Amino acid sequence: FFLIYDYKKLQKFSQIGLVVSIILLILVLIIGKPVRDVRRWLTIGPVNFQVSELTKIFIVIFLANYLDRKKSKIKDFFSGLLPALIAVGAVVFLIAIEPDLGIPLVIVIVSAILLFIAGARWIHLFSITAVAAAAGYLAIISKGYRIERFISFLNPWKYSDSSGYQLVQSLISLGSGGFWGRGLGNSQLKKFYLPEMHTDFIFSIVGEELGVIGVLLIVLLFVSLLYNGCKIALEATDLFGTLLAAGVTFTIVIQAFFNIAVCCGCIPTKGISLPFFSYGGSSLITTFIGIGILANISQHKRKDIRIK
Repeated sequence: FFLIYDYKKLQKFSQIGLVVSIILLILVLIIGKPVRDVRRWLTIGPVNFQVSELTKIFIVIFLANYLDRKKSKIKDFFSGLLPALIAVGAVVFLIAIEPDLGIPLVIVIVSAILLFIAGARWIHLFSITAVAAAAGYLAIISKGYRIERFISFLNPWKYSDSSGYQLVQSLISLGSGGFWGRGLGNSQLKKFYLPEMHTDFIFSIVGEELGVIGVLLIVLLFVSLLYNGCKIALEATDLFGTLLAAGVTFTIVIQAFFNIAVCCGCIPTKGISLPFFSYGGSSLITTFIGIGILANISQHKRKDIRIK
């Protein structure tokens, strides 16, 4: 649908999409299905879906449309920038209290990138970054388990039987694959050793089964997506298309590299899936919607730009 539906027509649904996202996020907190003391899913009949995954696309569409319409005022904080920040802040807050810090972090970074592309002042971007960093710090220290995750991240082997267990098993899984891997389907760590191996830590299982070759292919896939997504953004016929393509591209790629960084022990553990690979219908549907939008924008590219 998003492949053939003219992306420019998405502008008229951008505000509705934002409002629907906020309403659904509020409903998640009230009637959402709790899983391990976390409310992230809404249940409609036999279908469970993670609202925050869909919100990633809605907020990108909203920002692309808003920044396109307000491009002449974007350097003014109150009349141009503040309304966008309020919208992003509301969405980020509602997702963060589910609780979930992974997707809010992706949304904040992508929003900052779109503001930069739209021409926001550097001083405003630095101020937003400082406020976001302070909010993130407060969110981490407000929960004991997040502090434990951060401490165990610094030395996971010391806490290998408690808060560092998941990361240690992830590193063992990655390291045991060698160059060629154990072979597809031959992972040992996925047999009750590595928690969330089919979602947040699928990259580690790929490393164990397909080795260095497998993980390099995945990394190259997302690097290729980044290049082609940026190329589509540069060739778009209007600012809305540029912002939309950039937003979709960076949403997918940043989430992917956060997931990979977690599996490799480069950043603290957080619940964030690997696009295209992790188990979960909400994430996969959202990713394919984004790819459909990118393909649609590429069909309307400018003819006067050639990127070698």
